Amino acid sequence: MRFGPLMQIKEVSPPGATFHSKVSEVDMIQTANIPIHARSNLTIRAKDIMTANITTVEPETTVHRIAQLLSERHISAVLVIDRGSVVGIVSEGDLLHRQELGTEFERVSSFRISYEIEDKNHIAYEIESESTAKAKSHGMHARDVMTRKVITVEEDASLADVVRTLQNNHIRRVPVIRGAKLIGVVSRADIMRALAARPEGSLEPTSRDDDMIRYQVIETLLSIPGTSPWATTVTVSNGIVELTGSVEQEVTREPSRIAVETIPDVVEVRDHRSIIQPY
Repeated sequence: MRFGPLMQIKEVSPPGATFHSKVSEVDMIQTANIPIHARSNLTIRAKDIMTANITTVEPETTVHRIAQLLSERHISAVLVIDRGSVVGIVSEGDLLHRQELGTEFERVSSFRISYEIEDKNHIAYEIESESTAKAKSHGMHARDVMTRKVITVEEDASLADVVRTLQNNHIRRVPVIRGAKLIGVVSRADIMRALAARPEGSLEPTSRDDDMIRYQVIETLLSIPGTSPWATTVTVSNGIVELTGSVEQEVTREPSRIAVETIPDVVEVRDHRSIIQPY
């Protein structure tokens, strides 16, 4: 099968287009929520689309350092890891009531829920007693302020199961584990990338041998500067990858071809890309 240039993936709204309704992120994610009877054809797993490079802290990490990480990296939460296993999460919500800011816990009821469900940014929840909430406002380390009930999925969980977990728990991301060890996180953004990488007009999941290989080729090219993925067409058939189009820098052509060859299930790479000539 032949698919168009990667540039098409980045299109948002064609010039002159008229829209009659808004397509939300939730609407797009629901396209991955395949009925149970179709799951035998679905081979996309959590490990295939997860983000492996994530920010984590240890139980002894200070609250001050966690606040710095959230601010510097523009993230809303960090997972707390002990010997490779997820033991909790510290979110912005866990740090709102702090004695240093004069916003420490005040008695309003005998208990409270540690996150607002409308926010939908957290990946854990628990009902906190008054004493626990007050202790959090004075705690100085991750172990003191973290939420301990964290929802996770196994690395081999199907994309349908991941989507169901996100929707049923009103969350935007979920940690991926291998056994008890954290290996990544799947977010709604990861699902959007997987959807964007599929050939336009595809109505159902296809085999990993072609569809998932193409997705991984695109991700590989996007990660290598100078490969000009916007000017490249990727074709995959029976594990044979064909690259046509142009590459911006000649020095990146061979390294990028080798990188594509190392992708699991790739049988052969046929590189027909030319070098973009300067004006």
